[in-house]
Amino acid sequence: MDLRAELITLFRAVVEALSAERLVREACAAGQVPQPAPGGRLAALGLGKAAAEMLAGARAALGEALKPLAFAVPKGAGGGPLIEGGHPLPDEGSLQAGEALLFAATSLGPRDAALLLVCGGGSALAEAPRAPLTLDEVRAVNDALVRSGAPIEEMNSVRAHLSRLKGGGLARALYSCGVRRARALVLVDVPQGGPAAVSSGPFAADATTFADAREIVRRRAVALPPRAARLLEGSPAQETLKPGDPADFVEHVVLCDMHAPAEQAARLWRSPARVGPLVRGPVARLPEQYERAAGPGLFAASGEPELTVPKDAPPGGRAQHLALLMARSLRGRRAGFLAAGTDGRDGPTAAAGAAVDGTTWDEAERRGLRPADALARFDASSCLQAVGATIPSFQSGAHAGELHLLLSA
Repeated sequence: MDLRAELITLFRAVVEALSAERLVREACAAGQVPQPAPGGRLAALGLGKAAAEMLAGARAALGEALKPLAFAVPKGAGGGPLIEGGHPLPDEGSLQAGEALLFAATSLGPRDAALLLVCGGGSALAEAPRAPLTLDEVRAVNDALVRSGAPIEEMNSVRAHLSRLKGGGLARALYSCGVRRARALVLVDVPQGGPAAVSSGPFAADATTFADAREIVRRRAVALPPRAARLLEGSPAQETLKPGDPADFVEHVVLCDMHAPAEQAARLWRSPARVGPLVRGPVARLPEQYERAAGPGLFAASGEPELTVPKDAPPGGRAQHLALLMARSLRGRRAGFLAAGTDGRDGPTAAAGAAVDGTTWDEAERRGLRPADALARFDASSCLQAVGATIPSFQSGAHAGELHLLLSA
């Protein structure tokens, strides 16, 4: 087996080990479930790319005792209480999912308990914008934030202050109707902020303010629609849920975080492997960091790097951009590198990521693909696809950020 094939096999094994269905099923079987009062219901709400799998795990453990009310899920996973939204940009389904979640939360009462299943991707899959924002304006906000290169915690601050759902909006809805028994089981896919930051924290307090959101927009030069910019001038009475407020009552339990993919890769590898620190910061800096970490054997790292993409760039993926950068660094060497999303997707592309080796860059040049120009155009995806280096996208059932693997012979 060649180096690239070995890395892809290992990536698949890591994704299987981080199965959302298994993690939730085991947590529920171990008693991580809020209990309703006599005569009350155990209701379930959730959102995120792997929310359908999380619900399947809860159902497997709890059976008919669990009453699913509303879940925001990706395309192809819907049906019944599962409402399909858009990703990476919200769509009409996202608005339907957001309103359904708010309605479900307010349909509960003091005797009921709420099991809340949350993973990444919910910021786009479910939305309830503050008036008078339209769907087109919400999409423009999300697109501008993603292209700005802002880290996820900064994007969340802006999004939460433009939403009735995010920044504790659903926790407020639960509290307003008397619910006091609630627990969130969370797959953490963000490098900072912990479980409260996942999917823009719909069940958690938000420590940031309107002033913080405005400063982020200014510093990052985020081009917001005019009405969105005006909404960020909001008053204290319109603030997101704050730590210590009465509605800040939902307990959050982490089932896995962004350290998990690299740690699982090292555990599953056939010989001792090195694990790097959580990946943060610009993608462009990573090849140099990984060069310093390189050595015989496997090096693994996971997290969520940042990539600022021009508005007119073709659809591309952050992991594939990094893989092509690494192909240049590794050219001529007996080494392989993989970068891929544990959710089975890398941005708005048909790939989960890519695996390259010391021959990839020269092969791209031999075919006239001009890989250096592809990097400059943020078009790594088409270049890597042409040389057979991309990993096709798939429904992984996991969600814990990106995995980066460097294998040196």
